[in-house]
Amino acid sequence: RFTLSYDITFLSLVRMAASDTRVEFKRGRCMAHPFKKRAYAVSNPELEYCAYASALLVYGKCMDDLSDERGAKKFKAALSKPFVSRMRKKSLKKYSDLDKKINDGLKKLSETEAQRLPSVDIPADCFGEILAEICSYGHEGATRKILYDIGRHIGRWVYIADAIDDCEEDLENGRFNPFLCLYGGRAPTPEERLNVADTLRLELAGAELAFDLLEYGDKRDIRGIIENIIYVGMPNTADKLAGKECVCDGKKTKKKDKKTK
Repeated sequence: RFTLSYDITFLSLVRMAASDTRVEFKRGRCMAHPFKKRAYAVSNPELEYCAYASALLVYGKCMDDLSDERGAKKFKAALSKPFVSRMRKKSLKKYSDLDKKINDGLKKLSETEAQRLPSVDIPADCFGEILAEICSYGHEGATRKILYDIGRHIGRWVYIADAIDDCEEDLENGRFNPFLCLYGGRAPTPEERLNVADTLRLELAGAELAFDLLEYGDKRDIRGIIENIIYVGMPNTADKLAGKECVCDGKKTKKKDKKTK
């Protein structure tokens, strides 16, 4: 629960949509919201799989931060290590082969970032391959190919979005960022940020083409959530990262100034 991320939640929705898993929703209390009942998805094989996959991914990220980061991030990773190590140990009992794929992918990503190439596409591809393997794991044939394509495009989108969002902070703290390498050690200009937003939308277009091939069956509720994310939420996020006006449900909203929040 404490390692839950939007990335894994989204992938769990996609995998539920692509499988024969029966999806049920109930209302109840949880550890994060103990005082008010909320809607939640009843546990099923796809949710359980994504929980294990999340544990493996978080462990790999923790080990990467311990070796590459400094200061607060490294200290946080050191505190988290015993906890995430136990999570990984449980996950290895069921998905040792997936763990190898994730570790190999993270190692390749780390080696690529260490080269500090003037490219965002190359490291984004590495992370895209990791999410592609997680998203398509256990499936075969056409379904695997569809899920692989979805995972790859979403993985690339996540990597690029995180990088552009962290650019100024990474510049200030002397951390690696592919955009700093691309632009010779400086943060991108407003015009260059607009180009990044276009790149993010192209990744979404690739994911959308794959989504259209999925057989949702009677899972209209799941389809509605996924469509809301890829047609509204993620495009608006891309626009915000570029400093543009965003459109949500047909209404334009401007990015708020920090002083007025």
